[in-house]
Amino acid sequence: MENKTVLDGTDLILSIGGNALGFSTGCKVSTSAETGERVTKEASSGKWKESYVKSFSEQITADGVVLIDGTAEIPSYDQLKDAMLKGDPVDAAYNLRDGDKRTGKASGGYTGRYIITALDLDGQAGDDAKYSITLQNSGAVTKKDNGISNGGSSPVIGDKTGR
Repeated sequence: MENKTVLDGTDLILSIGGNALGFSTGCKVSTSAETGERVTKEASSGKWKESYVKSFSEQITADGVVLIDGTAEIPSYDQLKDAMLKGDPVDAAYNLRDGDKRTGKASGGYTGRYIITALDLDGQAGDDAKYSITLQNSGAVTKKDNGISNGGSSPVIGDKTGR
């Protein structure tokens, strides 16, 4: 078996408004499908339900240490809070780190419009203050180029044609 490359979690970068979150310590992306069930007269004799996808949704959670002196390129807690309180969807993207930079690559990854649904601030005595942010998609999430893969396109799972 040939060697395969495993994604180092440090290299998954979340950007909001085109700017990578500063001093981020974690990022989790959850993509879900809402399903429905269909029972037809033809299928009911076997007692099997047929499921189908009604819609997709995506939630991103991230956390990090709080910046009090953010810039246009490194958003602070206050900038994230201002964006949340506007109530409008923000442009967000997640991708692999661009080499040794703190930003995500310009090509690849996934992008979409998201609503900031939660922003938590946690300050414990004797420790760095931390934030956590939750975003919920507002519309389609689009795969750019190869997504988070480094190489060429991968075959679709379950596609028997090899495309």
